[in-house]
Amino acid sequence: MATHMNQLSVLSSIVYRLHRRSTAEAGIRLFHLDHLHTQSRQRNEAVIRQLCANAYLGDNRSLCRVLGRYKMIVDTTDVGLSSHLLLDGYWEMWLTELLATLIKPGMKVVDIGANLGYFTLLMADLVGPTGHVHAFEPNTDLARRMTQSIAINGFHDVATVYEQALADDEADVVLVVPTDEPKNGHLLPADHPVSNDQATETRLMRTCRLDSFATLLDANLIKIDADTSELAIWRGMAGILQAARPLTIVLEFARMRYDDPGAFIDRIVADGFTLAEITLEAGIQPTTRAAILAAPPTEDVMLLLVR
Repeated sequence: MATHMNQLSVLSSIVYRLHRRSTAEAGIRLFHLDHLHTQSRQRNEAVIRQLCANAYLGDNRSLCRVLGRYKMIVDTTDVGLSSHLLLDGYWEMWLTELLATLIKPGMKVVDIGANLGYFTLLMADLVGPTGHVHAFEPNTDLARRMTQSIAINGFHDVATVYEQALADDEADVVLVVPTDEPKNGHLLPADHPVSNDQATETRLMRTCRLDSFATLLDANLIKIDADTSELAIWRGMAGILQAARPLTIVLEFARMRYDDPGAFIDRIVADGFTLAEITLEAGIQPTTRAAILAAPPTEDVMLLLVR
């Protein structure tokens, strides 16, 4: 373990120094975030693919370049996300573009369900030294890789990782993680029967409320992608929502995840938010309660909620 940590320390130091080279030199080598606003998606994706590179580190870990500018530790056994980052260097470009538009220097941003930290790295870059990103990821393996990536890119002063599951109260739960699709990890009650399928791993955890973190009561933007836990997380944000401050929330919504999806939408509206959908091709489009509920029950609808 000590040898592994020493190797990681050396690697982090080397990559950190490379990352901190002069802006002029970096400008030649790295993808510019302002191109997400000024260039076509097709062109940007092609450039990012050209800049994509990776190095296998052993023990199912690889260091790859994502978004043509960040170094990121990924899991080579992860089919659902890491394989795409290794091959293409980006993930959900339509959401990447939106976050690059929404997040400004100095913002306090919360990334719930941060996974390996692809969006966390982008957010940390966007908020700059006067802002901060708070990334929540209950999966220990993902959280540790994300922490390494944050350090390698020199964002340790502007991003904090919480290896924590969120809900509407403190309770024991089981985190169920598909071994080849860790992004689909989800929480079940501690007394819920859990399969012994070798394709999944289970871990006992304890949840807490987001509004129990006093430093987050004045958050500017919250992204929630938590695979079945979105409603419980929303309830656990009451202390943040009741302040009636301006707030932007990006929320993944699939109606099959909730006993009463219509009531969830009603609660969102009652908390003062307008409804819009973030679409793949057309970007931000106003939507309605009826339109959201008319989507196929298993379809993920990415909502942009603003007040």
